[in-house]
Amino acid sequence: MVGPSSSHTAGVVSIGKFIYELLGDCPQEVNIVFYDSFAETYQGHGTDKALLGGLLGMNTDDTRIKHSLEWAKDNGMLVQFEFEDNCDLYDHPNTTIVKAKHEDRVVKVGGASFGGGLSKIFMIDNEMVDIRLSAGDDFTALASYYQPRGNVLVEAI
Repeated sequence: MVGPSSSHTAGVVSIGKFIYELLGDCPQEVNIVFYDSFAETYQGHGTDKALLGGLLGMNTDDTRIKHSLEWAKDNGMLVQFEFEDNCDLYDHPNTTIVKAKHEDRVVKVGGASFGGGLSKIFMIDNEMVDIRLSAGDDFTALASYYQPRGNVLVEAI
């Protein structure tokens, strides 16, 4: 994994990679809310870079993660960060909610990172779910079950 912290980087890359697979591509626009510990240490631990790396389709061991802020900008991704004390939807200090848009698809995903590269998706589009993620998982297969079928309602980020 790319460090410095498995809970603030590897698990977060997995959350981003799940969203990438859910959308079927890199998002063009993202709104990222970091809660609690993530909000306090996101730059120092590279949580912002880790999440963007996953959203760009990178895996947890991809050395390009350290440059993902530049990669996102170069790819034209519009990124907005917000910071909150506590998440009312999931009680864990390493929590994020990401709203991501690619073409006509918009998803809202909540995730938490537990350490050791383990994380969890707890919400997709305001529906509570329980999807455990580990660095070696097949994110394409996991996300395909949750991809919307048919027409997708376009929603502004």
